[in-house]
Amino acid sequence: MIILLGALWFWGWMNAHWLAIAIMSMAIVLSRLISWRWALKIKQYYRVGDFVSLSVVAVLLMLVLIDTEKQTVFIVLEWLPLIFLPILLAQLYSVDKLLPMGILFYSQRKRTPIRYLDFKIPYTTICLLAAGASNDSSLRYFVGSSVLMIVLLWAGRSKNSSKMVWLSVMLLASVIAFSGQKGLQTLHSIVEEQAVEWFSDWETDPFRSMTSIGDIGNLKLSNKIEFRVKANEPLLLLEASYDRYLGKSWLASERIFTADSPFLMPDEPKKSQQLEVFQSRKRSTMLALPAGTVSILGLEGGTLQFTAFGAVKLTDAPDYVNFKVNYTGQAKGSVREFDLHIPEQHQHWINEIKQQLKLDGESKQQIAQGIKQFFQQHYYYSLFLGNESNADTALETFMLQRKAGHCEYFAVASTFLLRSYGIPARLANGYAMQEYSALEQLYIVRRRHAHAWSIAYINGVWQAVDATPSQWLELEEDEASIWEPVYDLFSSLYFNYKQWRYQQALSKENSHQNRLIVSALFLVMIFIGGRLYKARKQFLKTKLKALNEFELSIDYFGMDSELYTIDKMLSQTEQARLNNESIYVWAKRLNNKPLLDIVILHYQYRFDTASLNAKHRDTLKVLVQQWLLDYQD
Repeated sequence: MIILLGALWFWGWMNAHWLAIAIMSMAIVLSRLISWRWALKIKQYYRVGDFVSLSVVAVLLMLVLIDTEKQTVFIVLEWLPLIFLPILLAQLYSVDKLLPMGILFYSQRKRTPIRYLDFKIPYTTICLLAAGASNDSSLRYFVGSSVLMIVLLWAGRSKNSSKMVWLSVMLLASVIAFSGQKGLQTLHSIVEEQAVEWFSDWETDPFRSMTSIGDIGNLKLSNKIEFRVKANEPLLLLEASYDRYLGKSWLASERIFTADSPFLMPDEPKKSQQLEVFQSRKRSTMLALPAGTVSILGLEGGTLQFTAFGAVKLTDAPDYVNFKVNYTGQAKGSVREFDLHIPEQHQHWINEIKQQLKLDGESKQQIAQGIKQFFQQHYYYSLFLGNESNADTALETFMLQRKAGHCEYFAVASTFLLRSYGIPARLANGYAMQEYSALEQLYIVRRRHAHAWSIAYINGVWQAVDATPSQWLELEEDEASIWEPVYDLFSSLYFNYKQWRYQQALSKENSHQNRLIVSALFLVMIFIGGRLYKARKQFLKTKLKALNEFELSIDYFGMDSELYTIDKMLSQTEQARLNNESIYVWAKRLNNKPLLDIVILHYQYRFDTASLNAKHRDTLKVLVQQWLLDYQD
């Protein structure tokens, strides 16, 4: 029991589930302090196992619906001790010392004889396994789990083996395991880096963007919520920008991350505004930020890296972050070589469109505004990707014939048009923050809110030129799944839980004090429980001795029944009859047909002597002798 509680507290310590382990530990320890027990039938044990199975299915369905950033398997792994707690409590609070294996394995339910197991050891292993879900990079998990496993194995070691030899073997196994763990970590890093390179367009790449221009079919949308934002107005949030065009690909001509920000300022300008971001993050996350970001607060524990094109990468931070951004709306930065480059193959349609625009001689601001109005008045947003597989041809067809496309068509076309007027321009990727949740009082940013637009260098600052017609958000809302409210409900619950966990983590001092208080209360509870258990054990021993002496002093008819030989033989085994358990209930619990036949004859001998003849009496003796012979075999 001590090892089990140690493993449970180790799980809680690694995952910071202090309230959970306090309640679970109390439920486990209480089983030693009270004498009340359930007399569960085999089928009732199986119902407990079915309840746990259904709970696992329900948890998996919930996690699929809320679509969490953390992988489902790790969330389930983290809460395994809580999921399997009903099975452990069924054993601790039942009259039986063991559980039928059918409670865990459905295939065992129809087998005879019934096989039993002690669930305390498997539960200890489950706690150790779940403790690893914390993904702690320090040595805490390895050292703690190794110590607990060695203590667990020590209890079951052979008494004939040398203690020094046994400990040496355990030490050697720990060293080998640690070396293997480090090797696997290195291998994992290599594979992960290679996989990111192979599948880089699964998430935002700050140095390269593959557009959907030239793709065929319909644009796929996702309702998955990426993050939430508390802000005063809708905004465009930039993740990356690109200046060099290579067909379907846009590249950032400077492909370097640095620790020094080219735009963050130590002292925020007086006219800066502020927004707050609530976001679950992956191993590394590209932050979506408003134009003119001058400071990022609340990520002091993480590592920020920057590019000259405004991309910001966050690493070494918790899996959930809550940070504030001060911004001016005007991004600083210099003009690069490719910011005015126009591919030769696009000059034809650019010249034709410029004749319609008639913006020559206008100011840069008026030109940018004129291009936006041109697209708003004469073009339409569409989720249909087109029939052209060549990116250059698809863009020309969009401009001169089809006049309908998704945001990347408008962003690329407006970038080339701006450059044709001598205005430095780049393609920008990020999100359009438009959907406001009145219930949460936050802006919700979904994956389908991913957006592309152009940024132009006008009057010494980079500013957004979003030429996509405004009905694009309405069209995408119409394409949303009918299950979106269900997704949002579970996502909101999970968001509130993560926010609560985040707030708890901020108050480290209070958290540390709470841990000390809970630990002290637990130790006091263990001490009092031990004294009560010792006193109760002594009381029951005295009571049982007095009861046996009382029963021996009374000469009941039938006390010479051979059945008592079986009772005495099994008294020191796992099949022993429990205190105050009737002989019939005992035989029924063991599910032993020959023993049940003997019990029926025994009851007839004791309580129905009128119908018992010598032949029945002899049959009782023969059946008992045969049972004893079978048991010894």
